Amino acid sequence: MDRSGAATPEIVLATAVKHTTTSKTWVDGLRRNDTSTIRSIYDAHFPAVRQYVLKNSGTRDDAKDMFQEAMSVLWLAVKDGRFDTNVQEDPGGFLYRVARNKWLDQVRSAAHKHMKVVHDERTLEQTSELPDDLDDRLGRLREIYATLDDRCRTVLDRFYFERKDLATIAAEMGVEEESIRTIKYRCMMKLRAHRLSIAGEEGTAS
Repeated sequence: MDRSGAATPEIVLATAVKHTTTSKTWVDGLRRNDTSTIRSIYDAHFPAVRQYVLKNSGTRDDAKDMFQEAMSVLWLAVKDGRFDTNVQEDPGGFLYRVARNKWLDQVRSAAHKHMKVVHDERTLEQTSELPDDLDDRLGRLREIYATLDDRCRTVLDRFYFERKDLATIAAEMGVEEESIRTIKYRCMMKLRAHRLSIAGEEGTAS
């Protein structure tokens, strides 16, 4: 509880569920925009993200939003040859980390200042909620990503693909960490706006 006696929301750090997608065939499938491959990745790895978001003051729609954006990042990494399957063969950890980081960015806003961290390793059963046309939407995201300015792509690449923290990126680029945080946020909002437009979600309830 906080000083006012109100209950303190909790940030639960759930352990990502480990599912192994057969060999590296999912990479080839993702490159081809194969719907069955995308659906199998979603079915295997969305439950862990959903659990994390639900346990951290989010909703089912929030979880779907975070996972779709994580899928977009993964798809771009695979398309551009930046997902190192020699280091990380299964996509689950990557998707979980991207979705978790994006959600933490939101819960660290002013409305979520007093959250504490606990651990939970429970998992939720699998679900099949992948939009049938997700592969078509992803087909346009790569073009959108290419339209971002060099600074946006540099920050996003180093954070999501090279796994560098914001302080390291700031030092490398010779700016303050808060500047990098702002750049990252604005760039992701640009991608998010385009993704919502692609999904036909602008002006509709999620």
